[in-house]
Amino acid sequence: MNASLTLRYFIELSMILPAAAIAIMPVYYSRKVSKTFLFVLLTEILTAVTAGGAVLCSMLEISSNTIAFPSMIISFIAYDFCFDVSLAKKIFCFANATMLCGFSTTYTTFLTAPAEIGNTSAVFRASSGLICLGVAILIGLIFSKTLIVRFPDLLEKEALDFSWKMLTPAPIVTALAVIWMKPVSAENVMTGRLRPICLVVLWAIPLVALFLYIIFWWIARKMTETAQLQQSYDLLQMEEKQYQKTLRYLHETSNARHDFRQHIHVIEEYLKAGEYDRLKEYIAPISDSVDRSHKVICKNQALDAIANHYDEVARSQNVTIYWNIKVAEMLPIKESDMCAVMGNLIENAIKAATFLTGDDRLVNVRVGILQEETLVISIDNPYRGILTLDKKGLPITNKPNHGIGLRSVKNIVDRYKGSMEIETHNQIFNVSILMYAPD
Repeated sequence: MNASLTLRYFIELSMILPAAAIAIMPVYYSRKVSKTFLFVLLTEILTAVTAGGAVLCSMLEISSNTIAFPSMIISFIAYDFCFDVSLAKKIFCFANATMLCGFSTTYTTFLTAPAEIGNTSAVFRASSGLICLGVAILIGLIFSKTLIVRFPDLLEKEALDFSWKMLTPAPIVTALAVIWMKPVSAENVMTGRLRPICLVVLWAIPLVALFLYIIFWWIARKMTETAQLQQSYDLLQMEEKQYQKTLRYLHETSNARHDFRQHIHVIEEYLKAGEYDRLKEYIAPISDSVDRSHKVICKNQALDAIANHYDEVARSQNVTIYWNIKVAEMLPIKESDMCAVMGNLIENAIKAATFLTGDDRLVNVRVGILQEETLVISIDNPYRGILTLDKKGLPITNKPNHGIGLRSVKNIVDRYKGSMEIETHNQIFNVSILMYAPD
């Protein structure tokens, strides 16, 4: 085995190193395996391709592409296993790495053509191989911000999933074109003005790609900002709707108290007149109403009205709510915001409980105040099935208009610089909230 030739093959096959880095950077934080496992697997593949491939190519005196192309298939299988993004996104990122490193090899062929004249081996000279590696590293540095910042930002946007499917063929076709453009021999490159022209024109491939990636990222950002504004508008509309419900409940409660005072006056008149039979007739319907009448759940009037409303809603659907609300007459946050939060959470909990049977049809509501400035809310209910939370900690659902209530709650909590945590342990769905009094 020729040691010098093996070294040349090793240097040429080392192109897999920047290619691996360019492919992994965009999806690094989307990995579904441990960091240790990823780097051990990466080390094994890279070692096998570079060292093992160099020895094999040197012994058989074959092109490094004979090893590189099959190794790409193995590498993509490992890539697909290690990262948790859609297949279209994986193919795009992997093909992008192939395109950029393919460009580096083709460009180096034109760049080092004078030094490669007379080279009868199927591999670059050592100096040309090092230049090729340097070009690939330079390309990686030029694209580093796009790979580390912009691509991960784009990959996280679910609204762009269809766009990735449409864009995936672009780097694949470009990679194949770049590889096809690679000259067969250095002598062909030296024909006329072909070499200097190609040395300038070829740079259009990575630069145009970089420009398009930046434009795509910018457009996606603008689309996201527009969608967020629309979502904020929808959330405000929902909060307004909940606030109007609260006003209606308060109005109904006020009317009930007014009616009750009138009933007392009528009863007093019947007692003074001794008309006990007519009194019984008058009290009978009131007695039936009392069975469904308002009960005091907490001291705050608005929150008490909301709680009574949902207590009645729950009873009508055979759901039991256990209330544990310990608050003063004055809340540390706006009553309208409090009622919007409670209304959305309790509506969701009651709806989830209606799908269950027996003792599981229950909801636990706990509200308290810490140090007069911190509001604590905890609501839980059993559930059946599988619930998956997204990166923001909110349940993932494909049903239209589902999840808006929780996003509305999160929006309100954020306004009070609070925190909202959702847990789904042991088939219990729990929402825990902290909100702080404004400065």
